Amino acid sequence: NIAQIDLDFFVNEKLSEGEIDQILFIVPTKRKVRYFTRELISLSRTKAVYGLKIETIGSFAEKMLEEVEGSINSISEEAAILMLNHSFNKAKLKYFSQYKEQIPFGTLERIKNVISEYKRHGITPERLKEEAENLSGGEKLKALDIENVFASYQESLSGNNLKEIGDIYLSLNKIEKKVFDEAFSFLYPEAKYVLINGFDEFTAPEVEIINSTAGIEGIQLFVSLDYYKYNPTVFSHLNSCHDRFIEKGFKEVKDLSPATQSKFLNIVRENLSFKTPHKKEKSFLDSITQIKASKREEEIELIAKEIKQLILNEKVKPEKICVVFNLIENYSPIIRDRFNVYGIPFNLTDRFSLSTSPPVKTLIGLLEILENDFYYKNIFRAFSTGFLEDLGIDISNLLKTSVDLKIVSGFDNWISRIQLAISEHAFEEYESNLKAERIENYKAAINDLKKINTLLRSFSTKLTPDEFRENILLLISELNFPVNLLKSALEIIESDVIAFNAFLKILEEITDLLKLEFGKDKKFALHFYLKQLRTTAAFTRYNVPEKPGYGVQITSLNEIRGLEFDYLFIGGLNDGDFPTRFTPEIFFSGSFAREEIQHQVEQRYLFYQALCTWKKKLYLSFPEFDDKRELVQSSFLQDFNSLFESKIINRDHFRENVYSKEELLELLGRISPEQRKELKLSSELNIDINDVNRAIEIDKKRLENPFGESDHTGYIPEDISDELRHKLKEISEGEFSATQLENFAKCPYKYFVENILKLETTAEPVEELEAFEYGSLIHAILYEFYIQMKEKGIILFNCSDKDFKTAEDILFKIAVKKFDELNLNPELSFYEREKLIGINGRPTQSLLYKFLEDERNNDGGYVPSFFELSFGKVKHEAKSSKKFRESVDAGKIKLRGKIDRIDINEEEKTLKVIDYKLSGAKPSSEDLLRGISLQLPLYLFAAKELISKELGRVYDPAGAQIFSLKFNEDD
Repeated sequence: NIAQIDLDFFVNEKLSEGEIDQILFIVPTKRKVRYFTRELISLSRTKAVYGLKIETIGSFAEKMLEEVEGSINSISEEAAILMLNHSFNKAKLKYFSQYKEQIPFGTLERIKNVISEYKRHGITPERLKEEAENLSGGEKLKALDIENVFASYQESLSGNNLKEIGDIYLSLNKIEKKVFDEAFSFLYPEAKYVLINGFDEFTAPEVEIINSTAGIEGIQLFVSLDYYKYNPTVFSHLNSCHDRFIEKGFKEVKDLSPATQSKFLNIVRENLSFKTPHKKEKSFLDSITQIKASKREEEIELIAKEIKQLILNEKVKPEKICVVFNLIENYSPIIRDRFNVYGIPFNLTDRFSLSTSPPVKTLIGLLEILENDFYYKNIFRAFSTGFLEDLGIDISNLLKTSVDLKIVSGFDNWISRIQLAISEHAFEEYESNLKAERIENYKAAINDLKKINTLLRSFSTKLTPDEFRENILLLISELNFPVNLLKSALEIIESDVIAFNAFLKILEEITDLLKLEFGKDKKFALHFYLKQLRTTAAFTRYNVPEKPGYGVQITSLNEIRGLEFDYLFIGGLNDGDFPTRFTPEIFFSGSFAREEIQHQVEQRYLFYQALCTWKKKLYLSFPEFDDKRELVQSSFLQDFNSLFESKIINRDHFRENVYSKEELLELLGRISPEQRKELKLSSELNIDINDVNRAIEIDKKRLENPFGESDHTGYIPEDISDELRHKLKEISEGEFSATQLENFAKCPYKYFVENILKLETTAEPVEELEAFEYGSLIHAILYEFYIQMKEKGIILFNCSDKDFKTAEDILFKIAVKKFDELNLNPELSFYEREKLIGINGRPTQSLLYKFLEDERNNDGGYVPSFFELSFGKVKHEAKSSKKFRESVDAGKIKLRGKIDRIDINEEEKTLKVIDYKLSGAKPSSEDLLRGISLQLPLYLFAAKELISKELGRVYDPAGAQIFSLKFNEDD
């Protein structure tokens, strides 16, 4: 029954008298606990405080219930999501019946949040069921399913003696007053006052706990609730909370603390978002600044530059500055990049999903190798992170082997296919370094695969939860994982270690939970355990703790409730970011569902709370564009601008200064050489003006004359070493294929990388036959076919039925043999086999039979005479292939290549150069082999060699084009 109190003065008085232990502080967040602890210690005369008691309402309730019941098994958020998943699998559902195997993680997470929110507000499954009876159709089915899962989940928690914060509230509110009072007196014997500050709202169970605390004899309790009932656009969502306290007998008391009485806050509290005209306040013109940026990246750059000016020019300590966003995830990557560029120390509060952590992904990925029976992608994911380098697994060799031998998965399949390839190479007649190297690579691949299999062997059988956990810990030890974590780059070590510790914690929680639910002797397969780990890791969030008293605080608006900073930057003030668009939570049912107006009021109150946290200067920033999308200025900022005059700054405000080494280098590129020479640069910058001048001159040459003959436009200078000159001569005097010349014409650098440096790109393995392999197979079949036809003297054109049958037998016998030699997976390659040899076992319905028919009917007097005719040094040349010349000269260039086939017409003294092609990436059963010349110069040189000074006809059987060319002596 007092009229007013100055809470700040009251706390300072107790602090100075050494009686701070008489006050129990209850604050909304753990961040506020840390912040308030540091603040009280810094305010004390001795810089030391004894008996300080600061709790969140959750930790207070937990300690009280633990004192009453002896011990509490609190379930973590991560373990709770796993138990809820089990409840989904056990419940008989109608609305969610489509999720028979696995409910999507996003849906599971949202329902978990909805159930937790229900419990925080004291809503039970029974009450939810009553609510469902007032609904109809799909909404009723959905509400009943959630009630069913909720009840099953709650039953599992109770059966295993586990509690969430909502359960703790419920249990604490059920105990007798005498027991409650005794527990409080035991935990906080010196406490005479309870100050509850910084909250934006209280649930009904929380109000009950506060009311019980206020009823303890000898305790004076104050709830600081920032509420002004005459501005409903900002405070209306607090009406029910305020009314609950009044119903409980609480009295309204005016707080005379200086912060609550400031002119700025009074204006905001009374007028923010009111549509009635208000005269703009000009007295804060020097304290309020708006930052206008073109895009998000520029917004962060301008904020960073302003902060750098505050730190360097006004000697502001970085920890006195705070930057906040409503959706911090839109800005986190930009902040890390730009603040590091500008050299600003910062503490960024941003939570990460455990499933994205590299060490966690590595461990789960390693186990997934066994789960998916050595699927190649699992192998490469696990061994590409750098944490398993000690095992010495050659991933590049494994990938190349999988591509060469078309191996996708199956440990036994890997081993048998590689061993078969080694045997085939060992029995080949030719001897070469390439053969020996390939065999060694295959043997190394087998050793690596066996090493991985040995490492994971303990997980191949069903395990109890304790056995699984023990095996994981042994695996971690065997991999030397902790040491490898500490070998990471300095900037990520802390994050990796925190994530890995979080993984070990959830591993322990999962196995303990499974023992409680199924018994300690129940055994499960690896797939079951990995399913639990993946679900829990996806839900688990972790962050790198802030360094106390270090750097600019960068966080979300929710995290600064009840805090104070000298300088505050509120960024991302655009509609969609702040306020966010209203998206109703579809899993809230009936009267429990939130409405859009409530969402807007809550967001506006969040903005109001942020405006309460600055003391010296306030900055409000917004970008105009997000990529090419135009952004709309926040309606909250527009409301604010109707109340206060403020300065507006943009990038022009910072043009006179250089804020980073990056900007300095840009400036050096714009000014003249004389101006650069006059600059006095610190040696710490490590910038050599001579190097800068040289780089600028080179860039200028390239821009002014990009095709000029200089060292810096791709031309090799005259003054090169003899060794390099010799190497270049070897390259230029070598032989070139048509493909190489095409590559050089398209991109000289691509030619350099592939043909000079001999770097290769390895594609992913596929078990089916690819288009280029199909073409190579047909080449091999037709080459051998025509060699045998020539030996037998059979010409297909207008041949007899007997000769045609002989040709058919020969062709299909060769095709079957060649196809079987590829050792393809029969399940994946049967269609390609049937297209080539005969659909449904009928040879007449095949590509090769159509080819025979086409050759038989192909009039023109041309006889197939030369096959796979090569010139120059052609790799992997077949032994029986003829070579008519070492190379072909095209001016100063030597060419090499291979002609698929040459048909000769002796009567007309003409020839036909044929290049086998398939129409389309994959041939259909109706495809015919076409002879078409795509690289005319190459083949015309070959034709000239065979028939000089005669009419050469290069022709397409499909009738597309016929080229007639006359050869001259000088061609």
